[in-house]
Amino acid sequence: MLEKEGNRETIREFFLWSYISFGFFIVFTTEFLSFLGLINRISIFIFWIILFFFTFYKFRQSLASRLYDRFKKKKIIYDLNLLYLILICVILIITFFTALIYPPNSPDSLSYHMPRVMHWIQNNNVEYYPTSIPRQLFVSPFSEFVILHLQLLFYGDYFANLVQWFSMIGCVIGVSSIAKEFGANKKSQLLSALFCATIPMGILQSSSTQTDYVVSLWIVIFVYFVLRYRNTKLIKYIFGSSFSLGLAIITKQTAYILAFPFCIWLLFIALKKPNHFVPLFIIPLIIFIINFGPFKRNFEIYGNPIGLHNFQGQGYVNENFNIKVLSSNIARNVSFNLMVPSAKVNDKVRDFIHKIHDYLEISITDPRTTFEEEYWTFFSLYESYASNTLHFFIIIFVIFVLSFNRNLKPSIMIYVINLIISFLLFSIILKWNPHANRLLLPFFILFAPIVSFGFYKIKSIRFYLFVSIILFTFSLPYLLMNHTRPILFSLEKDSILGLKIKPPYFIHNNREKLYFTFNFEKYKTYKKVSNKVVEINCKIIGIDGDKTNWRTLEYPLWVLTRDQDNGLYSKIFHFNVKNYTNKISKNKINDKPCAKFYYNENPNLIVN
Repeated sequence: MLEKEGNRETIREFFLWSYISFGFFIVFTTEFLSFLGLINRISIFIFWIILFFFTFYKFRQSLASRLYDRFKKKKIIYDLNLLYLILICVILIITFFTALIYPPNSPDSLSYHMPRVMHWIQNNNVEYYPTSIPRQLFVSPFSEFVILHLQLLFYGDYFANLVQWFSMIGCVIGVSSIAKEFGANKKSQLLSALFCATIPMGILQSSSTQTDYVVSLWIVIFVYFVLRYRNTKLIKYIFGSSFSLGLAIITKQTAYILAFPFCIWLLFIALKKPNHFVPLFIIPLIIFIINFGPFKRNFEIYGNPIGLHNFQGQGYVNENFNIKVLSSNIARNVSFNLMVPSAKVNDKVRDFIHKIHDYLEISITDPRTTFEEEYWTFFSLYESYASNTLHFFIIIFVIFVLSFNRNLKPSIMIYVINLIISFLLFSIILKWNPHANRLLLPFFILFAPIVSFGFYKIKSIRFYLFVSIILFTFSLPYLLMNHTRPILFSLEKDSILGLKIKPPYFIHNNREKLYFTFNFEKYKTYKKVSNKVVEINCKIIGIDGDKTNWRTLEYPLWVLTRDQDNGLYSKIFHFNVKNYTNKISKNKINDKPCAKFYYNENPNLIVN
């Protein structure tokens, strides 16, 4: 890649700074307008107009000159580097169209990611409100802040999935930049980017409204700035680290754990230059400023800045801290990355993990170390359970090879150690749960810049061609047969045939039905409920908090009861709430609902 050397900013770094600027813009405008009670389309639109003209005025010449310098007299070279770029672009294009074609349709999206956005719009602020689904409140809100802006600007959720997709692009840029900081050549940088783009869990999440790719973006940028500060000693990278870490924390609480080892590394780097130690105190200040809103709201309701520790009678944090617990969680976290399309192999993995627990004399479903008290192993094309098997084995191979490399740069060695420590911290602090593998997405992404160094003695172009083709081929099922958002065809279990091939859901289903691709039967019951609401012309729906639970799929109520003529949504609120949020009065709606909705196993409606 043709880039500016030394301490000068590269095109890729320019884009990483742009991500941070955009992230801060989203947080500032959302919290500011919320404080004024002005969360609405007009105010959001005005701020975006200001951003557009400021960006155009400030960067039009700078970016144009950068791109011109980058591509002038540039000849297309038909080599391995071009192949890497093509494969990455194919992945990005397919996931882009997947994100556009399908609406938000994971249970988490319908339960709390999207409903919290609708309540914010309804209340004209992001303050807390009474709800029987606490995840709508205490979970870090940045991703939904972005969706809030898109929802208001475009009158719907048409671009909600693109928040994760753009984060994927940022991670691809970020890992290649980290590889460059380690001294990797162009081929190695692009191989790192391809490794990142082909991670199965990442591909599946890139077209959803989950938040793991977004937090990965901020952690990757944070780590990149730590390395840039180490290599240049420029104070601006301390500020960059501060903003990216603050944005990571406001996106997902797992950032505390996964970024911690790199925070310690940054501290030691700064200690080597005494006059740079003082600026380190800027980091907690910036983090606090960015997270002030969520911290304040959590403290008011839960008495701490992070939020709810005990959820549905279960805590997220391990209740025991010892070597047995650590070994148990490591074994189970690893086992989820050993899954293949073979039930026999997966059963053997599960049996082996059970034997490990028998040896450790610890229950594999011990509620003190297990969230939801269950353990299973299976191959999946679903975004919550997918296994990164090939990438995991490559990582193990790379760690093994690097451990014998006596000429390894100290920075690479420390980087790998930090990643291992982050995995160990994740395993010892958090209870194991069946969705743990998606929480580890930042770990896999951050290993991408190191992958090429594991092949440092191999000079064969054919070998690198083989690796790239294998990575891309391995990604195809996740690209084309996403369990809830297939783009080519879907696979369905059949009692006779085993697996039945069906056309992608968007071929024969309208957008309403695509919200329920995880379970089309639920669409029928929700449609029945919404038809009843429309029939009586009810505009105020109450969700009975005493007869519902944290799995309630609230968002379909907003979508299916929307007035198709004027595009207006019904007023929806929770009443009879039995948790901490029942004491909230600011956004409490006292209107009498004309229909009462409750959800146990199936949605039901009572008409007044």
